[in-house]
Amino acid sequence: MDSRTLVFLPTYNERENLVDLIEQLFALGRNLSVLVVDDLSPDGTGELAEKLAEQYRGKIRVIHRDGPRGRGHAGVTGLREAAASPCDYVVEMDADLSHHPSDLPRLLDAASGADLVIGSRYVEGGRTENFGWFRVLNSRVAAGLTWLFLGLGYTDPTSGYRVYRRDLLARLPWDKMISPGPSIVEETLYYIQREGARIAEVPITFRERQEGRSKLNVWIRVRWILAMLRIRRAANS
Repeated sequence: MDSRTLVFLPTYNERENLVDLIEQLFALGRNLSVLVVDDLSPDGTGELAEKLAEQYRGKIRVIHRDGPRGRGHAGVTGLREAAASPCDYVVEMDADLSHHPSDLPRLLDAASGADLVIGSRYVEGGRTENFGWFRVLNSRVAAGLTWLFLGLGYTDPTSGYRVYRRDLLARLPWDKMISPGPSIVEETLYYIQREGARIAEVPITFRERQEGRSKLNVWIRVRWILAMLRIRRAANS
Protein backbone atom coordinates (compact mmCIF):
# COMPACT_ATOMS: atom_id res chain seq x y z
CA MET A 1 0.00 0.00 0.00
CA ASP A 2 1.22 3.53 -0.79
CA SER A 3 2.52 5.58 2.09
CA ARG A 4 0.04 8.20 3.26
CA THR A 5 1.12 11.66 2.13
CA LEU A 6 -0.23 15.05 3.18
CA VAL A 7 0.46 17.97 0.83
CA PHE A 8 0.62 21.32 2.67
CA LEU A 9 -0.16 24.40 0.55
CA PRO A 10 0.29 27.85 2.13
CA THR A 11 -1.83 30.25 0.07
CA TYR A 12 -2.30 33.98 -0.37
CA ASN A 13 -4.07 35.23 -3.50
CA GLU A 14 -3.69 31.98 -5.46
CA ARG A 15 -7.24 31.68 -6.79
CA GLU A 16 -5.97 31.61 -10.40
CA ASN A 17 -3.71 28.60 -9.74
CA LEU A 18 -5.38 26.49 -7.06
CA VAL A 19 -7.80 24.42 -9.15
CA ASP A 20 -5.11 23.47 -11.67
CA LEU A 21 -2.68 22.53 -8.91
CA ILE A 22 -5.20 20.39 -7.01
CA GLU A 23 -6.25 18.57 -10.19
CA GLN A 24 -2.63 17.79 -11.07
CA LEU A 25 -1.85 16.55 -7.56
CA PHE A 26 -4.73 14.08 -7.46
CA ALA A 27 -4.00 12.99 -11.03
CA LEU A 28 -0.70 11.54 -9.78
CA GLY A 29 -2.61 8.55 -8.44
CA ARG A 30 -0.78 8.60 -5.09
CA ASN A 31 -2.35 8.23 -1.66
CA LEU A 32 -2.57 12.00 -1.18
CA SER A 33 -4.57 14.41 0.92
CA VAL A 34 -4.20 18.20 0.92
CA LEU A 35 -4.03 20.82 3.67
CA VAL A 36 -4.62 24.40 2.50
CA VAL A 37 -3.61 27.13 4.96
CA ASP A 38 -4.96 30.41 3.65
CA ASP A 39 -3.99 33.83 4.98
CA LEU A 40 -7.45 35.37 4.43
CA SER A 41 -6.70 36.01 0.75
CA PRO A 42 -8.73 38.98 -0.52
CA ASP A 43 -9.07 37.34 -3.95
CA GLY A 44 -11.24 34.53 -2.55
CA THR A 45 -8.63 31.74 -2.48
CA GLY A 46 -9.95 30.48 0.84
CA GLU A 47 -13.55 30.30 -0.40
CA LEU A 48 -12.43 28.45 -3.53
CA ALA A 49 -10.46 26.01 -1.36
CA GLU A 50 -13.64 25.27 0.61
CA LYS A 51 -15.51 24.49 -2.63
CA LEU A 52 -12.70 22.15 -3.66
CA ALA A 53 -12.90 20.46 -0.24
CA GLU A 54 -16.58 19.74 -0.94
CA GLN A 55 -15.73 18.39 -4.40
CA TYR A 56 -12.93 16.14 -3.11
CA ARG A 57 -14.74 15.12 0.04
CA GLY A 58 -12.39 13.82 2.72
CA LYS A 59 -9.28 14.66 0.69
CA ILE A 60 -8.86 18.40 1.35
CA ARG A 61 -8.84 20.32 4.60
CA VAL A 62 -8.78 24.12 4.78
CA ILE A 63 -7.49 26.32 7.61
CA HIS A 64 -8.33 30.04 7.46
CA ARG A 65 -5.74 31.91 9.50
CA ASP A 66 -6.98 35.00 11.32
CA GLY A 67 -3.69 35.98 12.92
CA PRO A 68 -0.91 38.13 11.43
CA ARG A 69 -0.36 37.35 7.76
CA GLY A 70 2.95 35.99 6.54
CA ARG A 71 4.59 32.95 4.98
CA GLY A 72 6.30 32.15 8.28
CA HIS A 73 3.12 32.19 10.34
CA ALA A 74 1.33 30.07 7.74
CA GLY A 75 4.29 27.68 7.57
CA VAL A 76 4.32 27.05 11.31
CA THR A 77 0.54 26.59 11.39
CA GLY A 78 0.56 24.17 8.47
CA LEU A 79 3.58 22.08 9.42
CA ARG A 80 2.51 21.80 13.07
CA GLU A 81 -0.91 20.61 11.94
CA ALA A 82 0.71 18.20 9.48
CA ALA A 83 2.94 16.80 12.23
CA ALA A 84 -0.18 15.80 14.17
CA SER A 85 -1.95 14.31 11.15
CA PRO A 86 -2.32 10.59 10.30
CA CYS A 87 0.24 10.43 7.51
CA ASP A 88 3.74 9.12 6.83
CA TYR A 89 5.12 11.99 4.73
CA VAL A 90 4.41 15.70 4.50
CA VAL A 91 4.97 17.62 1.28
CA GLU A 92 5.45 21.38 1.39
CA MET A 93 5.14 23.26 -1.89
CA ASP A 94 4.11 26.64 -3.28
CA ALA A 95 0.60 26.98 -4.66
CA ASP A 96 1.58 29.09 -7.69
CA LEU A 97 2.64 26.12 -9.89
CA SER A 98 6.31 27.11 -9.72
CA HIS A 99 6.73 23.75 -7.96
CA HIS A 100 5.31 21.26 -10.43
CA PRO A 101 3.46 18.16 -9.25
CA SER A 102 5.23 16.09 -11.94
CA ASP A 103 8.41 16.28 -9.82
CA LEU A 104 6.69 15.00 -6.71
CA PRO A 105 6.91 11.23 -7.35
CA ARG A 106 10.72 11.44 -7.51
CA LEU A 107 10.85 13.42 -4.27
CA LEU A 108 8.60 10.87 -2.56
CA ASP A 109 10.67 7.98 -3.86
CA ALA A 110 13.82 9.59 -2.42
CA ALA A 111 12.09 10.05 0.95
CA SER A 112 12.32 6.30 1.59
CA GLY A 113 16.00 6.86 2.39
CA ALA A 114 15.92 10.31 3.97
CA ASP A 115 14.18 12.30 6.69
CA LEU A 116 13.95 15.39 4.50
CA VAL A 117 14.11 15.69 0.72
CA ILE A 118 14.73 19.14 -0.76
CA GLY A 119 13.66 19.83 -4.34
CA SER A 120 16.71 21.65 -5.72
CA ARG A 121 17.02 23.92 -8.73
CA TYR A 122 20.80 23.78 -8.60
CA VAL A 123 21.80 20.18 -7.94
CA GLU A 124 22.80 18.28 -11.09
CA GLY A 125 19.71 17.80 -13.24
CA GLY A 126 17.81 20.72 -11.70
CA ARG A 127 16.88 23.81 -13.70
CA THR A 128 14.72 26.91 -13.88
CA GLU A 129 12.30 28.18 -16.52
CA ASN A 130 11.41 31.84 -17.16
CA PHE A 131 13.66 32.75 -14.24
CA GLY A 132 15.60 35.95 -14.99
CA TRP A 133 19.30 36.36 -14.24
CA PHE A 134 18.54 38.69 -11.32
CA ARG A 135 16.30 36.10 -9.66
CA VAL A 136 19.00 33.44 -10.11
CA LEU A 137 21.61 35.79 -8.64
CA ASN A 138 19.28 36.61 -5.75
CA SER A 139 18.74 32.94 -4.87
CA ARG A 140 22.46 32.15 -5.16
CA VAL A 141 23.34 35.04 -2.84
CA ALA A 142 20.62 33.89 -0.42
CA ALA A 143 22.12 30.39 -0.39
CA GLY A 144 25.51 31.86 0.46
CA LEU A 145 24.02 33.87 3.32
CA THR A 146 22.32 30.81 4.78
CA TRP A 147 25.70 29.08 4.83
CA LEU A 148 27.36 32.11 6.42
CA PHE A 149 24.74 32.70 9.11
CA LEU A 150 23.29 29.23 9.71
CA GLY A 151 25.82 26.76 8.31
CA LEU A 152 23.35 25.38 5.76
CA GLY A 153 25.60 23.86 3.13
CA TYR A 154 23.01 22.80 0.54
CA THR A 155 22.68 23.74 -3.11
CA ASP A 156 19.18 25.18 -2.66
CA PRO A 157 18.41 25.86 1.02
CA THR A 158 15.77 28.45 0.10
CA SER A 159 13.67 25.91 -1.81
CA GLY A 160 10.19 25.49 -0.38
CA TYR A 161 9.51 22.27 -2.30
CA ARG A 162 10.18 19.55 0.26
CA VAL A 163 9.15 16.16 1.57
CA TYR A 164 9.42 15.58 5.34
CA ARG A 165 8.93 12.47 7.39
CA ARG A 166 6.02 13.30 9.66
CA ASP A 167 7.81 12.08 12.78
CA LEU A 168 10.67 14.51 12.05
CA LEU A 169 8.27 17.46 11.99
CA ALA A 170 6.79 16.29 15.29
CA ARG A 171 10.20 16.71 16.97
CA LEU A 172 10.81 20.31 15.90
CA PRO A 173 10.52 23.18 18.45
CA TRP A 174 7.78 25.17 16.73
CA ASP A 175 7.29 27.47 19.72
CA LYS A 176 10.86 28.78 19.32
CA MET A 177 10.56 29.73 15.65
CA ILE A 178 10.60 33.46 15.01
CA SER A 179 10.24 33.89 11.23
CA PRO A 180 7.13 35.83 10.17
CA GLY A 181 8.00 35.60 6.47
CA PRO A 182 9.84 33.45 3.90
CA SER A 183 12.80 32.82 6.22
CA ILE A 184 10.71 30.09 7.85
CA VAL A 185 12.02 27.82 5.07
CA GLU A 186 15.63 28.28 6.21
CA GLU A 187 14.70 28.31 9.90
CA THR A 188 12.97 24.95 9.61
CA LEU A 189 15.98 23.53 7.75
CA TYR A 190 18.31 24.87 10.45
CA TYR A 191 16.45 23.01 13.20
CA ILE A 192 16.25 19.86 11.08
CA GLN A 193 20.02 19.95 10.57
CA ARG A 194 20.48 20.33 14.33
CA GLU A 195 18.42 17.14 14.74
CA GLY A 196 21.05 15.25 12.75
CA ALA A 197 18.43 14.28 10.17
CA ARG A 198 19.26 12.60 6.88
CA ILE A 199 18.84 15.28 4.20
CA ALA A 200 18.80 14.62 0.45
CA GLU A 201 18.52 16.96 -2.53
CA VAL A 202 16.65 15.91 -5.66
CA PRO A 203 16.61 17.92 -8.90
CA ILE A 204 13.45 19.78 -9.86
CA THR A 205 12.43 22.19 -12.59
CA PHE A 206 11.36 25.49 -11.07
CA ARG A 207 8.86 27.35 -13.26
CA GLU A 208 8.25 31.04 -12.68
CA ARG A 209 4.58 31.65 -11.92
CA GLN A 210 2.30 32.17 -14.93
CA GLU A 211 -0.71 33.61 -13.10
CA GLY A 212 -0.89 36.13 -10.27
CA ARG A 213 1.89 38.25 -8.83
CA SER A 214 5.02 37.33 -6.89
CA LYS A 215 4.98 38.26 -3.19
CA LEU A 216 8.68 39.18 -3.15
CA ASN A 217 9.65 42.81 -2.71
CA VAL A 218 12.56 44.80 -1.28
CA TRP A 219 11.10 44.97 2.24
CA ILE A 220 10.57 41.20 2.35
CA ARG A 221 14.22 40.69 1.33
CA VAL A 222 15.42 43.07 4.06
CA ARG A 223 13.33 41.28 6.68
CA TRP A 224 14.71 37.95 5.43
CA ILE A 225 18.30 39.11 6.04
CA LEU A 226 17.42 40.39 9.51
CA ALA A 227 15.76 37.06 10.30
CA MET A 228 18.94 35.18 9.32
CA LEU A 229 20.75 37.15 12.01
CA ARG A 230 18.13 36.28 14.65
CA ILE A 231 17.44 32.59 13.99
CA ARG A 232 20.63 31.18 15.49
CA ARG A 233 20.33 33.41 18.56
CA ALA A 234 16.72 32.34 19.11
CA ALA A 235 17.64 28.66 18.74
CA ASN A 236 20.30 28.94 21.42
CA SER A 237 18.26 30.98 23.89
